[in-house]
Amino acid sequence: MKRTFNILTPLLLAAAMLSCNSPKLIPDRELGQIFHDAMLVNAYIQHNRQKELDSMNIYEPILARYGYSKEDMHYTLNKISRQKSASLGKVADYMINSLTAESDRLAEDVAKLDTIENVARRHFKKVIYQDTAIVAKVEADSALLQITIPHAEKGLYHIEANYTLDKEDKGIGRRYVVNWMDGNDERVREIANSPLTRGRKSRISLDAWLTQNDSLAEALTIDFTRFNLKKNRLKKTPLTIHDITITFTPDIHESRERLFREQSSMRIFSDTMLNLKLGQAAEPTEPTEPTAEQTTETTE
Repeated sequence: MKRTFNILTPLLLAAAMLSCNSPKLIPDRELGQIFHDAMLVNAYIQHNRQKELDSMNIYEPILARYGYSKEDMHYTLNKISRQKSASLGKVADYMINSLTAESDRLAEDVAKLDTIENVARRHFKKVIYQDTAIVAKVEADSALLQITIPHAEKGLYHIEANYTLDKEDKGIGRRYVVNWMDGNDERVREIANSPLTRGRKSRISLDAWLTQNDSLAEALTIDFTRFNLKKNRLKKTPLTIHDITITFTPDIHESRERLFREQSSMRIFSDTMLNLKLGQAAEPTEPTEPTAEQTTETTE
């Protein structure tokens, strides 16, 4: 009996090892999930135009996530093809339905976020500069045609203006220029550099974005007294600005943050508490006896 046991033991161990190494059949549902993940990876690769990727480095981690290998995948697909069953069709249907459901949920979430962002941006949009009937006739009036918006915040600046340049003006190459300027009155970035139209009422409408990349920009300037060549520059600018309005909308991150703060009717935790790291909360202290200075009483 003991001898028989000694003979069977290695045989059973060998059989167990072979069964562990033999390919596994992947169930339909998990196969559909694997196909689903592979489709998402393919879409990402195509979107980012990453063509020189080793497919084994891409798909093997997906299989490993579900506890399978490439051998298991080959075995499963071969078995399905030999049986000529409807399993692969069911797998494809599961994958398509799963992707469609995710797409619908994402589309709904994006629509909600877009709505929140649009509400936030409209809510905090404000007029930061407005003027009418700016008339420049003599040299001293030229300063009226140079507008500066200091202390610029990150966001969108929309400029609307209506002007008329005197048809009798002798200036050649008159222009208006919009720039972002730094604290030393040096240009950081040019937004517009366009010719002024002579003899009729004309309109300007443009957007000037100040982004996180414009860290040096501190002011927005609009200058109606420029020329394309310095040699053509005249000191007098016979120009009338009928109206000009500059509106500002904070960038989307700031708009959302402001909306959150405004709509939070009650702050449960202070900013100090929220900024404390886990495990760094202040330890409670025992009450101490008042000192002599703290217990001094005034007597008559």
